[in-house]
Amino acid sequence: MRKWRIGIAFFYHESHSFTKEKTTMEDFRREGFFTGEDILHAYTGTKTEVGGFIDVLQEDDRFMLVPLQCTAAVPSGVVTNETYQQIKEGLLEEIKKAGELDGILLALHGAMVVEGVNNAELSLLEEVRMEAGWEMPIATTLDMHANISPMMTNWTPYHFGFKTYPHIDMYEQGRNAAMSLIRHLAERKRYEAACVKLPMLLPSINMRTDEGPMQRMMTIARQYEKEPDILAVSVFGGFPYGDVADAGASVLVIAKERERAWAVAKSISDYYWDIRYEFLVHLPSIKEAIHRALALDEDKPIVLADIADNPLSCGSGDTTLLIEAFLKENPGKALIGPIADSGTLEQCLIAGTGSHLNLSIGGKTYPEYGSPIKVSAEVIAVSNGIFYNSGPFNHGLKVDAQGAAFIRSGEIDYLIIGRPLSANDPELFRHIGIEPMDYRYLVLKAKNHFRAAFDPLISQVIYVDAPGVATNQINHLPFKRIPKGVWPMKC
Repeated sequence: MRKWRIGIAFFYHESHSFTKEKTTMEDFRREGFFTGEDILHAYTGTKTEVGGFIDVLQEDDRFMLVPLQCTAAVPSGVVTNETYQQIKEGLLEEIKKAGELDGILLALHGAMVVEGVNNAELSLLEEVRMEAGWEMPIATTLDMHANISPMMTNWTPYHFGFKTYPHIDMYEQGRNAAMSLIRHLAERKRYEAACVKLPMLLPSINMRTDEGPMQRMMTIARQYEKEPDILAVSVFGGFPYGDVADAGASVLVIAKERERAWAVAKSISDYYWDIRYEFLVHLPSIKEAIHRALALDEDKPIVLADIADNPLSCGSGDTTLLIEAFLKENPGKALIGPIADSGTLEQCLIAGTGSHLNLSIGGKTYPEYGSPIKVSAEVIAVSNGIFYNSGPFNHGLKVDAQGAAFIRSGEIDYLIIGRPLSANDPELFRHIGIEPMDYRYLVLKAKNHFRAAFDPLISQVIYVDAPGVATNQINHLPFKRIPKGVWPMKC
């Protein structure tokens, strides 16, 4: 009996419309660009969407896995049109070269912004559908912060959004997408989807799914999924830094019947709208946050999270206003980082371990968010910056920081790296000999993802309302393309 041949692909980017730099092909290649068997080497055994695709298809001998093209870049500026077209055309070419396929699994983000393209993922999905034909089932995974268009359901009903933030169910949703494809092929029954777009653009700081309003939303989603006629319910918070017409929250339901899908999507979205004010939170200023931290007496480290410079929200990872104010208080034993500063890193790598240097750290990308910090420091250790995530977020995935240096100035330790990375996994620090639990304070470039691995290690987190491109005060961003009247914007 002929095996069903399933293609797998991954095209992933979360784009910030208001950063200085564009995202280019080099950024995708730096993070990882794979075709053919290299995809299996990169993702097998990882707790990622693609890892979920691979495991489901390899567990069932009715299927033959056909690796197509997988690439991602870290969250950053708008993707150039040339880059998008090159990657898209490469994927379409891989689909052609694959020959007869019976289905496609496609991991997307949902918040990609591309020069000259109204909705990047919608456009991509349309072209994949045109290449694949109308009979072939296609299933996607989407980030919880996707700015999706309801029109995506025109090209396939099978969309599976993450239900956790921090995103520790990527693998689960990859498996769910793959299982939906298996069900479609086995039953020869197409499910129906309904997507309700809400006129609200929410800051992401209060979207954690272990507490608060988004926890309730995901509980409702999972309750509906227990019903026999409901295949999946996805609740999307949206990405508030994408200046696009489809920015904002949405609810997508997959069911056996279209009417049922719409009824459930409408019910959930009505509740979502009713609790919208709960997503708005006040964060302490730099001064307030530091004084709060210094007043605490805890056995485990206290985290000051510089959320406005979180690289996974497209921050540059090198702003210094919070760091400068923190150092003025002579806080004692503290770890600061990671700071993305390739110039300082190069100085440390050339000088080597044991060297004493006068350095100017950070403050290079956005001088308006702080000048370089002048320090006299000892180089404690250097590395190539390569490590493997050990925590629940993207577990097992290889990460390349483009080099790393562990430096010390008095009681303050710094991790300097070659490119922006959020402090999401302890291995970022441990791979070079830094143990985060050894410090009284951790000043981290991070938002929420780091908590999946760090919560057991720390006493508490203080989110800081520092200036930066990933500001929590989204009303201050110069939007031009989002619909007028979107709550809570003043436009």
